[in-house]
Amino acid sequence: MKIFPVLALTLAAHFAWADDISGRAAAGRATSATPQGSKFDQSLMPMLGKIGQICDPPGTVLPAAELGVFVLVGDITPAGILTKVEVSPQTPVSACFAAEMLKNHYDPPPRPGTYPIVVQLTVTN
Repeated sequence: MKIFPVLALTLAAHFAWADDISGRAAAGRATSATPQGSKFDQSLMPMLGKIGQICDPPGTVLPAAELGVFVLVGDITPAGILTKVEVSPQTPVSACFAAEMLKNHYDPPPRPGTYPIVVQLTVTN
């Protein structure tokens, strides 16, 4: 199995209209284009790689239902704590990614307040 970052990591300001996962993802894509968002994205890539190794053990062959794209959203607090994590669709791989991300401590976001993150990954055999 392989996990490929499609959008890598995108960041978003929290908008009241973007409370659902698709709205938060769309807002994240727009905000990721900023220099601050891009720099913060890059700082998280090593952690995403490590989680990929945990959730994607070498030699694993997954059933077709496990393959495809999943989206993870969550909020990083000013203290570097990830909260409000949600994944879609729910699969064992996406749940593993969410659980592993919750274990990490993050750098403070580049702006005041909570900072939603969006990770879109493609899982293949």
